[in-house]
Amino acid sequence: MFFKLRPYVESDFTKQLKNYVYDIVGFMQEGYKQLPCGLPEYIYQEALATILEENHIDPHKEFIYHPTFHGKELKSYLRMDMMVERERGNIIIECKARESIGERERHQLFSYMIGTTFPIGILVNFGTYPQASIEKYYLDSNNNTITPF
Repeated sequence: MFFKLRPYVESDFTKQLKNYVYDIVGFMQEGYKQLPCGLPEYIYQEALATILEENHIDPHKEFIYHPTFHGKELKSYLRMDMMVERERGNIIIECKARESIGERERHQLFSYMIGTTFPIGILVNFGTYPQASIEKYYLDSNNNTITPF
C-alpha cells in the first residue's frame, strides 16, 4: 500500500494533534535536559519511559506487533521503541541518538505506523544540541497520507 507524505499545513486539526501529544513532547524535552548529550539511545529511551510512568502514562517499551499479510498474522514482527495507548489513538514513539535524522529513520517510523495503523508517530532524536529534535506525524488511512504536525 502506498502512502503519500503531505506537506505541513496549520489547521484546527493540526492544533488538536499538537494538543493530543503536548504532554509527551514536554516529557521528551524534560528528559533531554536532565541527561547529557551523547549517550546511547537506550539510555534516553529508558529515561523517557521513567518520566512517562512518573506522570501516569503507561509506555509499552519494545512494543512488538505482528503484521498481517493476506489476512494472516505473520510470525515475524516489528519491534518499536515505545507505544503509548491513548483513547483517541495509539502513539508510536521512536527514539534516536544521532547527529541528524534522515529519510531512513522517518520511513522506519512510517512503516510502523502503516503496519499497525496507529495514527500518530513521534520521532525523537536525543543526539541534537541544544534540544531534542522532535518530529510528529499523523497517519490518515482513509486518504493514504502521512502528514507532519
